[in-house]
Amino acid sequence: MKLFLNSIYSKNSALKNLLGLCFLAVFISGCPDSPVSDICNNESCRGSLQDYQLNNGMQVTVYTPSDYDESKAYPLLILNDGETVFPPNPSSMAVIFNTLIDEGITEPFLAVAIYSGSQRNNWYIPYEDEWVTNNWGAYEPQADLYAEQIFEQVIPSLQMEYNIDENEVGILGYSLGGLVSTWMGLKYPDKIKYSASLSGSFWVADYAIFDDVDGDYSNGQKFWFDIGTREWNYYVPLYAELEDAGVEPGIRNLYYEVPGGSHQQVDWLERIPFPLTLFFGTQEPEQESMDVVLECIPSQSTAGLFFRRMNPIITLSNGVKYSLAQTASYTLQSGEVQLGIEGSFRNNPDMEAEVLVEYESFSDTVSIPKGFCP
Repeated sequence: MKLFLNSIYSKNSALKNLLGLCFLAVFISGCPDSPVSDICNNESCRGSLQDYQLNNGMQVTVYTPSDYDESKAYPLLILNDGETVFPPNPSSMAVIFNTLIDEGITEPFLAVAIYSGSQRNNWYIPYEDEWVTNNWGAYEPQADLYAEQIFEQVIPSLQMEYNIDENEVGILGYSLGGLVSTWMGLKYPDKIKYSASLSGSFWVADYAIFDDVDGDYSNGQKFWFDIGTREWNYYVPLYAELEDAGVEPGIRNLYYEVPGGSHQQVDWLERIPFPLTLFFGTQEPEQESMDVVLECIPSQSTAGLFFRRMNPIITLSNGVKYSLAQTASYTLQSGEVQLGIEGSFRNNPDMEAEVLVEYESFSDTVSIPKGFCP
C-alpha cells in the first residue's frame, strides 16, 4: 500500500389488484393495506413507494419511477439504513430520484430501502473492532450474512413483482452503511456492479477495508466514496488501491473530499445525485473545469493537529464533482513546502509559497499565504 504524507425519484400505471400482490407471499409475509402509496400529491413529487416484509423478517420499501413499464428491465439501487431513507419525509430522497430521471440525467431505476433495525452494527461492520465493542456495545460481524440475504431473499422476492436487471445492481449507504456498501462492492463484484459510500466509516478496524481490494473489477464496476472536511478522515489510500487494481480514477473510481462537508444527512442528500449520475447517467461526461481548494483541516482525534491539503476538484459536464488527489501532480514554485504525492503538504508558516497543480490539460498555481494554518 502506498504511503502518503497525511497517513497518520412511481408506479402510476394500472395497479395490480391486491390478490395479485398477495402472490408474493411465497417470499413476502403479509400484504399491504393498499397496493401503492403515493409519495406526495403535487406533480413535482410523482412516484410510488411500497412497503413489504419478507418471510425472513426483513422490512423493505420499494421505489418505482413514475413511468414504470413492467416489460422493461430496470437497474436496482439497494439503500442501506432503509428506515431513514423515505420516512418520515418521503418526498426528500424520492424527489431527488424523480428529478434525476425526469430531467434525463439518469436512466429510470428501481430502489429498495432495506431497514437495518437492531442489526445495524452486525450487518454493516464486516470486521472485529475493539473500540466499537467498548464504545458501542457487543456486535457480531455479519456483513457476509447481510449480503447473502440480499442476494438470496431480497432480490428474488422483488423479482416476483418487478422487472430487475440483475447485471445493473448498485448499493448505497452512509456512515456504517457506506462502509458495508463499499465492502460488498469489493467482495461481490459479480453481483454488485456499483457501490457508493457517503462519509463511509472506513476507519473501522484500522482501515481494514483498504486491504480488501482483491477482486476482479474488470466488468465495468464503479465505486463512489466521499468524505467531508468537517468530519475529517483520510481515504486516499483506497482511491490508490482501486487505481492499482485497474479501476480508472475519474471514470469508474471517484473519490470526493467535500469542502465543508459534515457527517449529517442533509449533507449526504446534497451529493446523492453524484453517485447516481455516475452509475445510471444517460450521457458520457466530459471534464469541464478544475478548481483547487486550499484546506486546513482540524484533526477529529488530536487537539491542535491540523492537516494541510490542496484539493483539486474536477467538475464534469453532468455536474458530478470528484477530487484528483494522487492523480494530479504538485510542483513547488516558490517557498518552503514539503509536498505529498496526493496534495497534502507541510509548509513553513513564516514564508509565502506557490505550488503548481497540474492534471491533463488543467493547471492552477496555488498560493499558500504566510501564516496559513496554525
